[in-house]
Amino acid sequence: MIRLTILLSLFLSCSIFLSAQKTAEEIEVIDLDYQSKILLNGNLEQGFIMPLKWAESSQVACFPGTRFYEFKGNHVLYRVQMPAGSNVKVTVTPKSKKTRINLYALRLGANNYDAPPEIFRAISCESSYPIYAGRPNIKAPAKPQSIEYMSIRKPYNILIGVAGAEGLTAADYELKIEFTER
Repeated sequence: MIRLTILLSLFLSCSIFLSAQKTAEEIEVIDLDYQSKILLNGNLEQGFIMPLKWAESSQVACFPGTRFYEFKGNHVLYRVQMPAGSNVKVTVTPKSKKTRINLYALRLGANNYDAPPEIFRAISCESSYPIYAGRPNIKAPAKPQSIEYMSIRKPYNILIGVAGAEGLTAADYELKIEFTER
């Protein structure tokens, strides 16, 4: 009887986890119109939990498996065109000091509309999360996280991921995207 209960619990846990993940066709990316400054408010409730193996692939190299903890919550994805000859700075600021929200951004070709977890290569990827050795200090106050890119001759698609740390599926944040000319 105990074995049956354990097996049933494991089955239900796996079913809930798998049903929370989305297929490639269901992944929603919020496309943003280019403006020199974009400021918006969001909530991780808009997002979804995704598998993270794509992030540690050498073809993407976004963040290592040792930091998956920082990205195991819901992900909200945004896409914006970065013009040639520009710089971009992306900053996510949690509305509460108790919500650990992190950031990553993939630089993709101007005609590449791939999105995680169904992404197999990127020109580059940067991520921002609290730096620590060993175990994360989950009691440390949450801080803004930022990423910067520059473009010299080519335009790019920038795919931005706002992600909660493990277990964080609902939290308010502010996302700021600032473009400047080079």
